[in-house]
Amino acid sequence: MESRLSKMNLEILNMKEIGGAHAGYICKVEALRGNENTREHYIYKEFAEGRDQEVEVHKNIEEIMPSFSRVVNVWETSPKAMLMWDLGCPVKAGFEAMSIGEKKMLISDILKVLASLHGMDTPQDKLPAHQLNAEWKNWCLDQMGKLCSRKSWASPRWERTIQEAYERLDIPHYQSKCPSVITHGDPHLENVFYKDNEVWFIDWEWAAIGSPLRDVTILMQDLYDDDLIAYVPEYYLKCMRERGITLDNDDFWSDLSYLYIDHLTMMLAWEVEKYFQGYLSEKGIRKIIEWKIGEIERVKTEGMDRKKFSY
Repeated sequence: MESRLSKMNLEILNMKEIGGAHAGYICKVEALRGNENTREHYIYKEFAEGRDQEVEVHKNIEEIMPSFSRVVNVWETSPKAMLMWDLGCPVKAGFEAMSIGEKKMLISDILKVLASLHGMDTPQDKLPAHQLNAEWKNWCLDQMGKLCSRKSWASPRWERTIQEAYERLDIPHYQSKCPSVITHGDPHLENVFYKDNEVWFIDWEWAAIGSPLRDVTILMQDLYDDDLIAYVPEYYLKCMRERGITLDNDDFWSDLSYLYIDHLTMMLAWEVEKYFQGYLSEKGIRKIIEWKIGEIERVKTEGMDRKKFSY
């Protein structure tokens, strides 16, 4: 890292590793730029082996990245790494303390930027295609099985709910209906930053060509409020209409239902993993599981058709 930054005319003044469940080594860096005597703040991310797909993503769609990501440099040689401007804390850090009105304003800003990303010309050959499968279901059932074997409060009902939803709707074989677009692939609130009055995304490892509802339903994973859940799809449709993009109503709500369940399942597995690693309390994980299982049950039964999706 020191050698790489030195070649960029940056002298490291301070550095601090960022802890957490990261796929690699991440640290904050304060550096002095050459003879300008200006202090600059960066994030240096060195990827774990086998988790360096983000480097290829940035290489393949580098022409659009400056509008959505504050990456300064990418190293494709081993160890693969990237340098980003330090954007401060992710929006999730202060999200729960916000009022409903403040949350809606922030979500609106994020959805506007996602709609802008989804409206970009789609380089079909530069990113992989996203397709639903059984991966998240299998991982989640495995995680729930471990949880049930370790904790008396864990309920086998959770596993049954997930299994029944995937079987009844045949989620692994669902073909997305909305036009394919560039998707970030992981825009939950820990990967979203608000800096200089603009929204920025980090962690593009899972970027792919797919339904725009892929990003929308991942964003919804950090929302634990009926009103906010109902607000997101309606506001996103408004954003797309303002960009001159009309999505078929049936296709939109169909993709939303299937992708929402798949991503509820994905995040359930990931949140349980964070609990196992000590990053979530027992109270916290139980609250998360009950909400997400409840959402899976609701959507499995009702779907997310606009006429039914109201509170």
